[in-house]
Amino acid sequence: MTSAEIIEKEARYFLGTYNRLPVVLERGEGCYVFDLEGKRYLDLMAGIAVNVLGYSFPPLQEAIKREVDKLLHASNLYYSVPQVELAERLVEKSGFSRVFLVNSGAEANEVALKMARFYRKRKYGKGYKFISFYRSFHGRTLLTLALTAQEKFHQDLDPFPPGIEYATLNDLQSVEKVLDEEVCAIIVEPVQGEGGIYPCEREFLEGLRKLCDEKDVILIFDEVQCGIGRVGKFFAFESFGVRPDIVTLAKGLGGGLPLGAVLVDEKVSASVHRGDQGSTFGGNPVCARSACVVVDEVSEENFLAAVREKGKYFEKQLKKLVSTFPIAKEVRGKGLMLGFEVPGKAKKVAEEMLKEGVLVNACNDDVVRFLPPLIINQEEIDEGVEALKKVLERI
Repeated sequence: MTSAEIIEKEARYFLGTYNRLPVVLERGEGCYVFDLEGKRYLDLMAGIAVNVLGYSFPPLQEAIKREVDKLLHASNLYYSVPQVELAERLVEKSGFSRVFLVNSGAEANEVALKMARFYRKRKYGKGYKFISFYRSFHGRTLLTLALTAQEKFHQDLDPFPPGIEYATLNDLQSVEKVLDEEVCAIIVEPVQGEGGIYPCEREFLEGLRKLCDEKDVILIFDEVQCGIGRVGKFFAFESFGVRPDIVTLAKGLGGGLPLGAVLVDEKVSASVHRGDQGSTFGGNPVCARSACVVVDEVSEENFLAAVREKGKYFEKQLKKLVSTFPIAKEVRGKGLMLGFEVPGKAKKVAEEMLKEGVLVNACNDDVVRFLPPLIINQEEIDEGVEALKKVLERI
């Protein structure tokens, strides 16, 4: 079957929610993917921060195959070896108290928000509100969309659940204005992803931590996109030196398989009772085994140091393009999570990059997003930057 036939069948049978680029991907190797006709593409998106170890990474493939042959699924009514081994790794690496495993970032955030309400309600008998930030993105369930302070995601979905307040990123006073006794949690991405790659300032996160300590409000870091080594530390909170009460993970955690995690501190875990949360597929044995490999590989300091160095190099090369092309305005981000601002042209750039054999993403019409596999090397970065240079020259 050809790519054209697959695209035609997708239009006939699939619910039309995705604005897909016209390429049908069949296989991957390293930092490259290949379409049905055999054309090779450099993937600078890693499946939107998912394939942190690239494609066909031997230890990952072997671990998955072994687990598939042993146990494809087990109910959470019973114990599972890969689940426990993954939970142990995450607790030991993070210093948090407990872990709950889910299937996605949205589910992880939903669980985190429930845990925050449990904590406040069971301690004070009140506290139902949440504070999030403009340009944020926390998922596509109704509650996580309500917390996603971007109007384009809210059209035709109102009314949303009550108790949502918005503040401005890196503006502590805007938080103080909406922080009252009914607030149970503040949720923030240490580096905003879908909103256009906006890192938090360390002082801002320190200020949030202080406010939450004073008011006994739960501080949640949504590290679904910026965690798992993406910004140069295994957990993004380590890069900022600020410790939240809850961390949510997904995307890169499963190495390509659907898996999310919620890490909670002792005071939160102590407020949770049996039966408060469940997930049929959460912590699936195959996904959990895959995640064990991801944690082992990515958490190595040499690996993380290389991510930091490659991130600096990538950012430096992109800044050269900003100084060369007036259409390009700014590069921002952290580690291998970078945004390239080209006002009004980002979607066009993504389309043209595809023609050059490079996969990138426009988070909106102004920002091209780069989230390459963490195993990318300097030559592959140069290949992507050279393709971007060609695109900027012709648009």
